[in-house]
Amino acid sequence: MTSEIAGVVAPITAVHVGALAIAIAGIKRLLARDASRAVATVRQVETEVRLKETGVMRRIEEQEGAFARKKAEIEEELARQRREAEKEIAQMRDRLIGEAREESKRILDQARQNEEKMRRQAMLEAEEQAVELGGRIFQMVFSETVDAALNERFVGELLDALDEMDATNITVDADVADIRTPHPLPEEQKTRLRQMLRDKFGLEADIRETIEKELIGGLAFKLGSLEIDGSLLNRFREAMAEVKKA
Repeated sequence: MTSEIAGVVAPITAVHVGALAIAIAGIKRLLARDASRAVATVRQVETEVRLKETGVMRRIEEQEGAFARKKAEIEEELARQRREAEKEIAQMRDRLIGEAREESKRILDQARQNEEKMRRQAMLEAEEQAVELGGRIFQMVFSETVDAALNERFVGELLDALDEMDATNITVDADVADIRTPHPLPEEQKTRLRQMLRDKFGLEADIRETIEKELIGGLAFKLGSLEIDGSLLNRFREAMAEVKKA
């Protein structure tokens, strides 16, 4: 009985063991194939990751290179702008210095001109004062009678000079002769003056006399566009000019 059971069980067990072995072998093959696929997938992923890492690193390097070039360009541009700014500042400084020098020169020249102008004005005023003082001294030294006699003498000299004057090229159109003198002219001198106007200019002119004591002596007259100043005051001024030249 026991041997019969053993005879029956043994084949079944062998079959099961074989089936189990076959199943295990199949499972091993499946596991091995899946593992191979998984390893291949992992390796593919690793390869893709490495490629991506390489691409990322390459892009990073490119970006770093581009950044470095851009930085260098910016630094070069800043350096160029700094050089240009320094050049413009130097030019502006030189221009301002030149303008300041020109302005200083202009101010100095203006000051010298003003100084010269004031000096000339002071000299003119001094000359006028000297002439005025000379006239006062003349009037203080000589009496009224002597002064009148000297005035008549001065007027006579002036009429002599006018009488000798060549009036050929002088054209006068007037009917009044304005006479300025410090003393009234004697009638004979007025008559002589009228005659001279007839002879020299062919004029029948009235004589309009004005007394101006500041002329000191002599006379000054105006006949149309012709003006002659033979006063002693004008002679003092001419003498002052000659003294200044000397």
